[in-house]
Amino acid sequence: MRKIRSIALSIATVILLTIVIPIFTPGLSNKVNASGDVIEVSSYDALVKELSKNANKNKTIKLLESIDTEDNTLNINIPVTIDLNNKSLYVGPNSYIRVSTPNASDTVTITGNGYIVGELKSNGGILYVDKGNLFFESGTVENKSDTAKPFNYKIKTECSVFIYSGIFISKRDWIDMAMIKYDSHSNYSYKKDEITGFVTTYIDYYINVAGYDITRDNCKDVIGDGVFSYDFDTRTLKINGNGSVENNPEKRVIYSYVPDLTIDIQGPSSLIGYIDLYRTTTITGNNKLTISGNGYDGCIEANELHIKDVSIECKGSSGGIAIYDNDSLYIENSLVVDNSEDESIIIENGNLELKNCKIVEPEKYDIADGTVYDSKGIAVKKIKIEPDNMWGPIEYTWSDDYSKCTAKRVCIVDQAIIETETVTTTSTVKTPATTSAKGTTTYSATFLNKTFVTQTKDVQNIPMLDPDPTFEDFVERLYVVALNRASEPEGKAFWCEHVGNGDLNGAQCANEFLLSKEFNDRGLSDEEFLKVLYKTFFDRDAAADPDGFNFWMNSLKTEGRDKVVDGFINSEEWCNICATYGVKSGATRAKATIPSKNAKEFAERLYTKCLGRDAEEEGLMFWALGLTNLELTGKQAAHEFFFSKEFNDHNFDNKELLTRMYRTFMGREPDDDGMNFWLDSMKNGMTK
Repeated sequence: MRKIRSIALSIATVILLTIVIPIFTPGLSNKVNASGDVIEVSSYDALVKELSKNANKNKTIKLLESIDTEDNTLNINIPVTIDLNNKSLYVGPNSYIRVSTPNASDTVTITGNGYIVGELKSNGGILYVDKGNLFFESGTVENKSDTAKPFNYKIKTECSVFIYSGIFISKRDWIDMAMIKYDSHSNYSYKKDEITGFVTTYIDYYINVAGYDITRDNCKDVIGDGVFSYDFDTRTLKINGNGSVENNPEKRVIYSYVPDLTIDIQGPSSLIGYIDLYRTTTITGNNKLTISGNGYDGCIEANELHIKDVSIECKGSSGGIAIYDNDSLYIENSLVVDNSEDESIIIENGNLELKNCKIVEPEKYDIADGTVYDSKGIAVKKIKIEPDNMWGPIEYTWSDDYSKCTAKRVCIVDQAIIETETVTTTSTVKTPATTSAKGTTTYSATFLNKTFVTQTKDVQNIPMLDPDPTFEDFVERLYVVALNRASEPEGKAFWCEHVGNGDLNGAQCANEFLLSKEFNDRGLSDEEFLKVLYKTFFDRDAAADPDGFNFWMNSLKTEGRDKVVDGFINSEEWCNICATYGVKSGATRAKATIPSKNAKEFAERLYTKCLGRDAEEEGLMFWALGLTNLELTGKQAAHEFFFSKEFNDHNFDNKELLTRMYRTFMGREPDDDGMNFWLDSMKNGMTK
C-alpha cells in the first residue's frame, strides 16, 4: 500500500543522504570561493557567514557540499539566491529555514535541483516565510515530520510566494490550502488566524509523464510525439495517443502531486505503466483510456479520484484501481472495465460512489468499505461498470436507391464502441402514379437488433403517367402492379428494350413478372394473388366484381394458377390495356375493343394522305381495330384505300396518283427525278 511505499521512499532517501551528505565535524573546512556575483561555500558556518553580509545581497551563494544545519535555524535576511547545486540541505528536528528580509519587496530564490530535508517536531514549516518574497525555482523538499508542513507563512505585509517545478514529499499537506491560492497570477485578500495581508501566488505543481518532468518549456508537447500536453493555468493533462514508461524505471506513466488535476482523454489512448496520483484528480474525456500497468496495487493508484464521462480499461498483473488514505472513488456516467489479474477495486477505509452508472459484472455483488465483493464474499478480480445511458442517439442512413438502410449508434463515453446494422428494405406502392402526379413508394427497414426501430420512408419516385402512354409506361406499370414497387433503372431498361423491339409481347412480359423469384417471394395467398391479376390484366379492383372474383377463385382451386393467368391474358380488358400502350397483347383468343394509339394514327393518316379528308368515326374504328388485333397488316390497309371505290371515283391522273403515294408512303412531296422515273415507268406499262 502507499504507506509501505512512503516508508520505503524514506529509507531510500536516508541511504541517499548517507551517500551525499558528509559526516559533519567541527573541523570541517569553512572554505569560501568568490567569483563575481557567485559565492561558493562548503559548510554551514560559511553559509551563515555569507548570509549575514549585507554586501552579498542579490548575489548567488552556491553549495559545494551537502550541508547540515545541525538543529540551527538558518536565517535568510538578505535578498539572495541559494543554489543547491544538486546538493542536500538538511534541517534538524528543532530548526527550519526562515526568510525574513528587511523589505517586503525583497526576493529570496532557492534553485539548483537539490534536496531540502527536514523533520520539524513542532507546528510550523521547514521553510518559514516571515517577510519578503520566496521564489522556489526547482529542487525537492522532503518533509519527514508528522506535525509540520513543508512551508509555513506568517505574512503581515504585502509579499509574494512563487513556487516553480518542485518535488514535494510529505507526510502532511505541503501547502496550507486556506493560505495559498493555486490559480496562477491570482490576487486576493484574506484573513485567517494570524495571517493577514495581500498575497500573489504563482505555483507550478510537480507532474511527470513517461519519465519526463513537465515544465513550462515542454508542456505543449511533453515528450515530443503529440501524445501529452499540459495546461498550467487549468491544471489539465491532455492525452491523445499511446504512451509508455521506457524512460521511467519506476514504471509510472503518470506521476502527479497536482491538486484538482484533470486528465482529459481527447482520443483513444493506451498507456503502458501505472498511474500514481497524490492529489484529487478527475479523469474525463468521452474516449477510451487503456492502462496496462503493474503498480504496487493497481493500474491506477490514487487518493481521491473522480472518473467522469470516460471509458477506462485496466490490464496487467496488479489490480485495477487502488484508493488510499480514507479517500473515495467517484465514478459518474462512465464505462470502467477491469481485466487485470488482481483485485479490481481496492479502497482503504473509503467509499465507492456510483452516479448515473451501475455494476453489470458480476451480476451479484456487495460493497463493503468501498471494495466490491462477489456472492461468496471474495473481492472481485473482474468488474464492469456501465453508464445508465451508454449510447448516443441512433442514426439511420438510407442508400441512394433506398434499397438499404443502416442503423448506427456510438457509445457516449467511448467513441470507438459502435453498434451498426445494415438491412435490405422492402417496398410497397403507397400511391399509384397518375397523369398529373408521380406515385409514392413506401420503403421499410426492419432490424435484427431490437434496439433499432423499424424505419419507413415515403418516396415520390413512380413516374407520372403519360397522357399518351408508351411501352416504357407499360413496363413501369408491371413493376408497380405485379411487384408493388417502382422500377430500378437497369431492370427497366432491359424490359423496355425487348418490349420495344417486339421480342416480347404483353403476355410474355407479364408472365415473366408473375413467375419471377421476387414475385414468388411475396408469398401471396390465392386471394392476394387474384387481386394482383385483377390490377395487372383488368386495371381494376377485385372488390368491385364479387361475382367475377368468386368465379376466378373457383377456377384457381380446380385448374391452378397457370390456367387462370391464361384466362386473364385472353380477356378483352387485357387486350385493351396493351392497345393503350401500343404493345402487342399476346392474346390468342380475345380481341381488343379499343384501338391502339399507333393503329389509330396509322388509319387516320390513310384517310388524310390517300383520300384527302378526315376520317369518319365508324370507318376509323374499323381500320384501327383491324390493325390493333392484327387482322390486317399496314400493307393490306393501304392497298384497300388506294383501290377503294372512293379513291377510284376521283379518277386522278398519274401525276396526282403518284403525289398521293409519295405523301402516304414517304411522308413528303415528290422530287422531280423521282416523279419523272415513276411517270416514265407507268407510260411503259407499270400499273397502279
